[in-house]
Amino acid sequence: MSASESRLFSRGDLADLLGLVNDNAISRWQDPAYLLSSDVAWQLPGSRGNLQLWFDDSGMAAYAWFGLITPSTLDLRADVGYHSAVAADVLAWLEARRREFEPLVPWLIGLKSMQAWEQALNAGAPLAPGTDTILQVGAFEQDRERIAWLEANGFAAADHFNYYLARSLDDPIPEPALAEGWCVRAVQEPDFEARVAVHRDSWHKSSFALAQYLKVREVAVFDPDLDLVAQAPDGEFASYCIGWVDQATGVGSFEPVGTPPAWRRRGLGQQVQYEGLRRMKSKGMHHAKIGTAGFNDRAYGLYTSCGFKLTDRERTYIKILNM
Repeated sequence: MSASESRLFSRGDLADLLGLVNDNAISRWQDPAYLLSSDVAWQLPGSRGNLQLWFDDSGMAAYAWFGLITPSTLDLRADVGYHSAVAADVLAWLEARRREFEPLVPWLIGLKSMQAWEQALNAGAPLAPGTDTILQVGAFEQDRERIAWLEANGFAAADHFNYYLARSLDDPIPEPALAEGWCVRAVQEPDFEARVAVHRDSWHKSSFALAQYLKVREVAVFDPDLDLVAQAPDGEFASYCIGWVDQATGVGSFEPVGTPPAWRRRGLGQQVQYEGLRRMKSKGMHHAKIGTAGFNDRAYGLYTSCGFKLTDRERTYIKILNM
């Protein structure tokens, strides 16, 4: 392996990053991937200074996406092992980046329900001062090599995890079942403000704004046909999702999905996802994926009701850093 160099992500690196993400997803199918192209598109707005890339003579060798209050994400090219110098550099960069910030309580670690999540947000938990500087990294429970590497470098498993689920698009997708006057349709330009509002209303204390939404739409892999809303007879948006298709893998995904509290338990989340699944299939996808936090029983129930089945859990590993 030749010597590597690293730099912060810039927009000119997007094609290379998506290439690595797609190659890893293909090589590991049917195991879940640490990132899909949809994750890249959704997370890029606001990622300044937090996405580092490594390169060698063969191209992009690794990436690390730092999270301060959520687990950091990292991955290596298939021929770059966890015992390589690149992997050591990735971990060193994440640790150095974490030390740039004050100690915080790892607020997600102990949550057991969405009610607890909302209460924690109300209490300002995400930025609550802590006594330890803690770095968080995710690892799939079936990824024994990554887990061994993390443990050898001082990480320990926490209770917190995310579900990852998948379903075949060859399985039946129910036909629309909407009351008279309702519809599920793609978002159009005059809808943008209302589209942002339905996202914000779906997530407690969300600060999602029009500028962020427009940046998501600018990413090359965004497909406006898969930006869907359930519309009430009076024109109000009552549920939404963004679907993504990855032509390289043939796998679609959803990120995000939401329904405001006033409209929940009416099957609307199912209806927008069913329409998304139908459209993904029409675009040549053979499977679809989705994920959610391990304490989000409501979302897990919705996704399994739409035919998704658990494929793995991504557990959070934590390391207390010496300052």
